[in-house]
Amino acid sequence: MKDNELDMYADLIIKKGINLQKNKGVLILTGSGTYYFARRLSKAAYRHGASYVQVLLDDMDVLATRLTYQDTEQLQFNPAFLKALDYEFCAEGWSYIRIDSTEERLDHAELDQEKYQVYATAKRIFSEARVQKLMRHQLPWCVCVAAGPLWAQQVLGQKATEDDLFEVLKPILLLDTDDPIAAWEEKKELLIRRQTYLNELELESLHLTSPKTDLTIGLSKNARFIGGGEVLPDGRSFFPNLPTEEIFTTPDFSRAEGYITTTRPVQVLGSNTEEVRFVFKGGKVVEYTAKQGSEVLERFFAIDEGTKSIGEIALVDETSPIAKSGLVFNSILLDENASCHIALGAGYPTALSNGSQLSDDNQLREALCNTSLMHVDFMVGSKELKIIGRCRNKEEVVLMQDGIFAFN
Repeated sequence: MKDNELDMYADLIIKKGINLQKNKGVLILTGSGTYYFARRLSKAAYRHGASYVQVLLDDMDVLATRLTYQDTEQLQFNPAFLKALDYEFCAEGWSYIRIDSTEERLDHAELDQEKYQVYATAKRIFSEARVQKLMRHQLPWCVCVAAGPLWAQQVLGQKATEDDLFEVLKPILLLDTDDPIAAWEEKKELLIRRQTYLNELELESLHLTSPKTDLTIGLSKNARFIGGGEVLPDGRSFFPNLPTEEIFTTPDFSRAEGYITTTRPVQVLGSNTEEVRFVFKGGKVVEYTAKQGSEVLERFFAIDEGTKSIGEIALVDETSPIAKSGLVFNSILLDENASCHIALGAGYPTALSNGSQLSDDNQLREALCNTSLMHVDFMVGSKELKIIGRCRNKEEVVLMQDGIFAFN
């Protein structure tokens, strides 16, 4: 990986991803294996006027030891200084960057899954204020990836290097263009055109079918498709994901009927799941089977009632650069942007036309937006997927055929 290419990538995340404003702070979460890119991002942030950059290390191998030696009460402890950091983050309008932990997931001791559930739930409750600010797009945030040796071998084979993986990532990140920032602006305009088309249809439901899927998902009258670049309350745009290919909405959590099967591996509570078949009735998962991961799904569904309902439905064309690579990246950021997906757990208020008026869980559920401590994406797209939209005037429109949008 060349220094100038990494600097170009870091500048893209700082300028386009979080759209950093001068004299604002930046919080970066990274694993040890991708710290090199956190350093690049920190330097780029300071070049572009950041007041302060704080890097937090998320080490899953150290966490595995903590899970081994601590009881459930100890695992729910979070130090007060992190609460103070969250307070300053929210009060002073910081930006948040998370580097996907692709290296750490391949380099840690076995996690005690029962204790991990306790830890993850407590951590999510502890950070509720910051998470809500980010999910409502009240502050800028961006999830990105960084190539590493272990991840390169997982994706490309045992002889692959991080340089090989970065070459694969460059066209996906549009770093192979003359001006990546301008290229992402063009991508944003494409996604906006697709959103506009879908929103003008006034859809009442989506019917997804394939050889392994037959699911109808209801949409409330306030549901609207968003994606790509998002807009902050002050009118500034930012990219929550780089790369991004999806347009998505928040469905009516009480209306999902049928079954759907995942098409890519997904990590849930630190464990892999594969070929999961969810059966929905009355908006809830009432039955599930999995080629891998049944036990962790049982723990996931025990966290709260909202984990059994859909909080997001996202549409992704199979001709996207990520899908066309033909690779499974084992990164939720890349894999969810290669494939249509649903999320079990919390919905996004920003994907409701009245979302800015909803201040608590009761109001969200009254607006038919799912609430939960969790939000986990499950990829369900394939070249065999067909989606038919049913409009409120009862007209039916083919939205996707053979995994490809039926419109531009």
